[in-house]
Amino acid sequence: MKEIGLKIQQARLAKGVQLEEIVHHTHIHLAHLQKIENGQFDFLPRPYVTAFIKTFAQHVGLDGEPLIRKWREKEAAAEEAWRLEQQQTSEAQRQKTDDRPLTIVGAKLKPQTLATAPATIAQPFALPYLKEISLGLGIVLVLTTLVFLISGTGEKPATTTPEDQEEQTFKIEDSKQMTETPFTEVSQQAQKVVETKTAPPPPSTQELLLLTQFENQTRLRVVTDSRDTTLTTYKAGTTQTYSAKEKFNLRISTGGSVTLILAGKNLGRFGQFGKVETLTITSAGVIEQRAFTPQLPKPRNALPLDTLSIRRPRGFN
Repeated sequence: MKEIGLKIQQARLAKGVQLEEIVHHTHIHLAHLQKIENGQFDFLPRPYVTAFIKTFAQHVGLDGEPLIRKWREKEAAAEEAWRLEQQQTSEAQRQKTDDRPLTIVGAKLKPQTLATAPATIAQPFALPYLKEISLGLGIVLVLTTLVFLISGTGEKPATTTPEDQEEQTFKIEDSKQMTETPFTEVSQQAQKVVETKTAPPPPSTQELLLLTQFENQTRLRVVTDSRDTTLTTYKAGTTQTYSAKEKFNLRISTGGSVTLILAGKNLGRFGQFGKVETLTITSAGVIEQRAFTPQLPKPRNALPLDTLSIRRPRGFN
């Protein structure tokens, strides 16, 4: 990418043209031109960058098509190299996993035959000291019951002091005050919350970029944000970019044909033979389109013969 930008920069310096002059003629921002010369082509979507490179190269005496073709070839080569590197890495990891030694854990079983296996005889289940354990558990249960009864009868009933009564009455009065809020005040507070949540978002300050591609010689007038006006005749095959904050007003003269691209979206081809077409474009696209036939100036009418005075020469009968 840097080779393409360096080639454009060398051509510009050879012609002795400053970047400010190219900005004046092409309406491309100075920062975009500097990034193109530095080989940084990721500042805008690809259609805009491609149009900027072609326009920049045309103004410094270069052909933009070979530069764009070289850019695409370099990108394809870089993508292919990255893909091969990823494939080699995955294959190396898979091979490393396949070469890992497998460990099998097994237990050696000692074979026995039915003849040599010891015979087991079922014996009845017997728990030693069963009577002593049952007696101990009964004594523990009785003692626990006595302790619980004694501790329950020794507790004193809860008594309320005057201070506790005052605190309870104060809490009751506070709850009454909270429930006595007027309904109108509650509705006003709810309306304020709804208004703050449904407030419209602030207007967007993003800049609109309009790319124009001319298919034949076209005379175009562009009004950006109802302030700046340009009227230029473009040759076939040229491209031009305009920027605005809110809208564009276009007037395409008769016989013109231009393709419009707004923010990477193709709006279509406009211009009609024998008619003047006007467009209004915003961030939503073409919101108004009109076409009309221009009125030709009427020729001056010749004087009729009966209005001419013809004089006869003297002596003529």
